[in-house]
Amino acid sequence: MRKNPQRLAWAVLWAGFALFCVLITAVPVGIRHYLLTATEEQETHLQRIAGTPLVRRQNGGGLIPVLESTQLLPGDQVILDGSARATLDLFDRSFIDLYSSTDMELVMVQAPRFGVSDRPNEIQLSLTGGLARVGVALPGERDTRFELLTPHTLISVSEGSYRVEVTNQATSVTVLRGGARVGSGASSVMLLQGMRTRVDLSGVPTQPLSAAQNLIENGDFQEPLSTNWVTRTVVLSSGVEPPQCEVVEDGGRQAVRLFRRQADDGNHTEVSIHQSLEQDVRDFDRLEVALAVQIDFQSLSGGGMASSEFPVQVRLTYKDQWGNDQFWTHGFYYQNSAGYAIWPDAWGQPMGEQIPRAVWYPYESGNLLELLGNSRPMYVTGLTVYASGWNYDARVSEVQLIVE
Repeated sequence: MRKNPQRLAWAVLWAGFALFCVLITAVPVGIRHYLLTATEEQETHLQRIAGTPLVRRQNGGGLIPVLESTQLLPGDQVILDGSARATLDLFDRSFIDLYSSTDMELVMVQAPRFGVSDRPNEIQLSLTGGLARVGVALPGERDTRFELLTPHTLISVSEGSYRVEVTNQATSVTVLRGGARVGSGASSVMLLQGMRTRVDLSGVPTQPLSAAQNLIENGDFQEPLSTNWVTRTVVLSSGVEPPQCEVVEDGGRQAVRLFRRQADDGNHTEVSIHQSLEQDVRDFDRLEVALAVQIDFQSLSGGGMASSEFPVQVRLTYKDQWGNDQFWTHGFYYQNSAGYAIWPDAWGQPMGEQIPRAVWYPYESGNLLELLGNSRPMYVTGLTVYASGWNYDARVSEVQLIVE
């Protein structure tokens, strides 16, 4: 049977034309798809606060000690023992405070590669044990999908502040500010500010419960400082330039900056923010002061000769069970080159503690209803955060007085 050359030629011609049509359609579509969906991994900054955090890189190998700071990529794991603490600063200005005995892996930290993409940034972290304070920043040019995985559940969070604790038995989630969805599908629950839930081995979260109450208003300084806070400065001579106080934005946090950086030195000054509380706390089982502190500069060593002039100090005023006026105070400093003694307070605890310079340090006092013994608070009158000394530059954020 003879082949028809004309028919074969037409078949080849039509096949070529079809291929041409596919190419002129598929290539632009493919390029567009790539521009819209391509992503690139983002670095995360790990800053040591105390002890020696350990890092296991995504490509395996042994544990790497972090003496100051390091950069992390997705797949890296951070391991903290009982003496270590650290902070993670993410590319979108969100941050994670990691407490002792905590294990976290960066599963996904990425952003669209090209500006034409309408996809969100994506952050997914795996917390397998320990305690983390999560601060999710306001969206910038694009939204961020922020998720935390634990052995018990999936947590999706929006802009705000969260406390997540993981034990072998359960995951506990508390919303300090913002909103979170815990779980997936029909068994998920939505938490708003002031709510908490617990997810045990069943994977089913409890219905939203009332979280521990924060007596401090505007402690994250999202509103003007004059909202709930009163500022005050102290100088001992009319010729001395007083210190200053202002609200600043720092790495996704709203913070109060307390500072004095003048040419003269050796003159005592103070600047403070105070909130009046007038709260009866006798029916609570827990009372805890918490805040984040960063000190960039101090000229006076330690807390001065009397342990009373720290670059940051928090002071709780209250009445005890006999109606006597009492106060509890705790200071922070980063240098003590003069070797001043840090004196103990009335309960035998140091009046101040040394923290790293220019690093956000999360502080929790522990339960003052137990620590203060017979002098425990019955009625809280106010809380003051202040800087005291010669020249100093410090910041405070996330100020809380938790009762439960």
